[in-house]
Amino acid sequence: MSRYAKKTDRRPYEERSFSVRAVHRERADLHKLTEVLIRLTLHETGESRAAREATRVPDTYRAATDGLAASEAAR
Repeated sequence: MSRYAKKTDRRPYEERSFSVRAVHRERADLHKLTEVLIRLTLHETGESRAAREATRVPDTYRAATDGLAASEAAR
């Protein structure tokens, strides 16, 4: 059998570049504007949360097994 060959030349998401083009209208499309603002907020929140989580000490600290055995022996 032969190796798998990609059938498209699509770039991965990380390598894509996006742009925004303004279209002037009488009334703004509030649904689209709201969706964009929500997505931007969620994206920024996810990035800042990941940065905080990387530096945070875990809530549950598991002591070495020797300490656990000593505490059980004290009972």
